[in-house]
Amino acid sequence: MDVLLQAIVNGILLGGFYALMGMGQNIIFGVMKIVNFCHGEMLMVGMYLTYMLYTYAGIDPYLALPLVALIMFLLGAGIQHTLITPSLKTKSFTNLLFLTVGLGLLLSNGALVLFGSDYKSIRTSYSQTNIMLGPVSVALPKLISFLVLIVVTIALFSFLKYSTTGKQIRAVSQNPVGAEVCGINVKRIYLLTYGLGIALAGIAGCLLTQFYSIYPTAGASFGFRALIVVVVGGLGSIPGAFFAGILLGLLEQMSALFISPSYSDMIVFITFIVILVVRQLLIMRRR
Repeated sequence: MDVLLQAIVNGILLGGFYALMGMGQNIIFGVMKIVNFCHGEMLMVGMYLTYMLYTYAGIDPYLALPLVALIMFLLGAGIQHTLITPSLKTKSFTNLLFLTVGLGLLLSNGALVLFGSDYKSIRTSYSQTNIMLGPVSVALPKLISFLVLIVVTIALFSFLKYSTTGKQIRAVSQNPVGAEVCGINVKRIYLLTYGLGIALAGIAGCLLTQFYSIYPTAGASFGFRALIVVVVGGLGSIPGAFFAGILLGLLEQMSALFISPSYSDMIVFITFIVILVVRQLLIMRRR
């Protein structure tokens, strides 16, 4: 029972990062209708930014979080303005697909050239601190990171639901032509949306540095899981993305506990395929 409780807690903590990645991907896909295949690489960029701020400026990873989020937002806005916007004019999904895939390859190989292939890590005075919650041991950095994830989720949900800009984002996601007729600057919303999605990936990368190795391809698995969260949680649903991420983390930990850690990725992929097939069958049945 203690082992099961430990696995459940670890799954929830891990699922929080999947949820945050999924929320960033969800916003971009829900508003702009593009799949951002370089989302995982953006997480990796956030990890290296945090590493450089800690190594060269001595800034604690949690204190560096606002700065990393701002830099990643500006990076996302710049990419949207210079690369995504011209590709959107072509109205070609293939162009956008190759653009984001190529950008991901550029970022991962650029990190390989700049930092090398060696695994890097951040170790603070509290990195190895554990807290006992009954029979369950929780690493302090993981617990703090999960609390930050909850705060970010609530703030994002409140921003999209109650703020004027958030309502404009939701309007553009539902009907960009109608929103533009009503006076909403759709190009500006696209800029904010892509920047916000990339900032969320950067936040996830910053929080991961406390207990996850930093290397050029670190974001690949998280990028794929973000797509799963989007599919399972539903387009445009922040609460759906959050709970889908938690469920994905639990599925991964339970499969590692009851079957084998080496099969956890395969089980995640099979589950994703089953969900796609079931959804398609339900859609066909409704028609």
